Amino acid sequence: MPFSCCIIFKFALHNTIKHMKNLLTTILIIFCIAPLLSQKIKTASGDISVLAGEKQLSVTFGYENMKVHGYPTEEEFIKNKVKLREEHNPGSGEIFRSSWFADRDTVYAPLFIKYINQALPKKRKITVLRNNPDAKYNLHVQTLWVYPGYNVGFSQPSKIEVALKLYEIDNPENILWESKSPARIIAKVAPYKREERIGAAYGALAISMSWLLKKEAR
Repeated sequence: MPFSCCIIFKFALHNTIKHMKNLLTTILIIFCIAPLLSQKIKTASGDISVLAGEKQLSVTFGYENMKVHGYPTEEEFIKNKVKLREEHNPGSGEIFRSSWFADRDTVYAPLFIKYINQALPKKRKITVLRNNPDAKYNLHVQTLWVYPGYNVGFSQPSKIEVALKLYEIDNPENILWESKSPARIIAKVAPYKREERIGAAYGALAISMSWLLKKEAR
């Protein structure tokens, strides 16, 4: 190959490698940032800055008409899981059914409250409690969809989709702020136990909500 051709070939190869590196960098940035963007709670209507200066906030949770990934209804999901467990170990199906509902009060809500209170800085501290008697406003967390995830050698974190709204406790019809719905939240970890995996998604939701309060309701 003539010397000039070698130079041209090397130059073209160098540019090709450079462009490939740039492309790979862009792909990696998108891959890393996309999950973070999906965690952001966005406003659909109202203004959450109404909480500016408030020291107390109440929170409630709703699960009506919630769907579970892969099933048309939550009822069908529970029916299937109970049947499978009863076939292998009689009695375990009903234990699953009871714990599925109990986890909402014993795991999900406590983790949300724990993490949002920890994440808010002391200078912008709002004490968040379930059914807080000292609060003027209530934040309602409505769960629309759940993906429980798994951890059986390979792991996949839980995901939830929620709708959030803020209203005055004495006037619940007056919605002061609403999130864009559905807001999808992905857990940061995937523990072995199902309730802890789903609970981790509510912890991630709490962190996302704390960012919004820090930014918009100082």
